[in-house]
Amino acid sequence: MIFLSYSHKDSKWSEDVLAMTAPLQKYGGITVWSDADIAAGSNWPSTIQKSLDKAAVAVLLVSRHFLRSPFIMNVEVPYILRAREKRGLKVLWVLVSDCLYKETPFEPIQAALPTSAPLEGMRDAERSAALRRLCEKMKAAWLEYERPLINPALAGVRVKRKMENLPVLKSPARRRVEVFVRADNSADWYHQGPIREGQAGRTCYFGTDKTKPGTGYHIVALTTDLAVPHQGGQPPKPLPKERTRSRETRVIRS
Repeated sequence: MIFLSYSHKDSKWSEDVLAMTAPLQKYGGITVWSDADIAAGSNWPSTIQKSLDKAAVAVLLVSRHFLRSPFIMNVEVPYILRAREKRGLKVLWVLVSDCLYKETPFEPIQAALPTSAPLEGMRDAERSAALRRLCEKMKAAWLEYERPLINPALAGVRVKRKMENLPVLKSPARRRVEVFVRADNSADWYHQGPIREGQAGRTCYFGTDKTKPGTGYHIVALTTDLAVPHQGGQPPKPLPKERTRSRETRVIRS
């Protein structure tokens, strides 16, 4: 989830950002959340806190109104900065209107767009181009967040023909991941199946009972927009179109 933080006095700008992100949300598998999504009657501070807990990216629309908001500056911003430090929450902030942002904790954080040109001072065409660039950075930050991280401890490990629940990923998947294996002497990748969100392991197969000991096998993990169908024991050619792809690691058949 991408969390959008803004002052209600800047709601025009949040609406413009959300409008620009519409294709990302419809086709890109990305959710952008703002407090406009809070249902009537909900406990809004609790809902905001839970949304921040789930966020991978925080986008801040900084203005004089933003810096004046007690809730934003005393609750949201401290949480966002702690999450940035502790769990790597990606922070993208944009200058909506000229203000004393240099007196705040944002000053040492690189802005997503040049601070020499606040959004409110731009002409319509310039503003649309700036918002497009912001959304491209939001997409890049999200894809980097969901990119599967291959387990470095697997490099050079001896494996059997069948490895139950092999710890393929370094950390739990943030999106469904498809795992593929190929031998050193082949260009064909064989689909091993998915690792679902929140999991890190997968049963993998390396050759047959006749495979020569010492044969190397490469493992790669990738995310796709569509789940990969069962291949019936045949290698998919080509590999499915990927959203993100891990580095490869190489294990050795025992």
